[in-house]
Amino acid sequence: MRLRSSNLGRSALAALVLGPVLVACGSMDGIGAKVLSGGAEPKEMDPKIWAATPLCPEVTIRDGTEFMPIFDPTKPGDFGSIRFQANIQRVARDCDDVSGQIRVRVGAAGRVLSGPKGAVGAVTVPVRVVGMIGEKVIYSKVVPTTVDVQAPDFSALWSIVDEGMLLSVPDSHEVSILVGLDPKGDTKPPRQPHGRRPTKG
Repeated sequence: MRLRSSNLGRSALAALVLGPVLVACGSMDGIGAKVLSGGAEPKEMDPKIWAATPLCPEVTIRDGTEFMPIFDPTKPGDFGSIRFQANIQRVARDCDDVSGQIRVRVGAAGRVLSGPKGAVGAVTVPVRVVGMIGEKVIYSKVVPTTVDVQAPDFSALWSIVDEGMLLSVPDSHEVSILVGLDPKGDTKPPRQPHGRRPTKG
């Protein structure tokens, strides 16, 4: 069952992820606390019905995580040695009812720009998706994506979709979903298995 939502739906999520044209927040009919009956005044929804109604939670960009400098690996933290600058520009989400739980697909997209010295090459962008109820983190995942920045544009678009968040109906009423760039995210390639080095023939 597709959930009705008040933010971006499946088509907007697909456009955000699959194409360079980023979709801004639109509007869809949502599930509200009040219902209209003809031309009558709004009536309060039965609290029991409201509590049992699954919602598709809003997603926002976490303040302070919109931008991320990527330093020369030999000079971490040296703002005179920034090779690239990543940003996050759009977020979206879409929800489905899966066996009584709400699966939330979270999308994000942005751009990587070369730094002052015009660096080029592969860049890994670590994107963290977090679900919180109050101060409690109930979901947290880093989704890395790699783009190739080359001349003449010296920039590249990136996008990700995370499908790992499953919520109960009560949690869907309470959760806040935040997305941002996480420079401490684990984006290193997998370590090679230990073993003896091959001998030269």
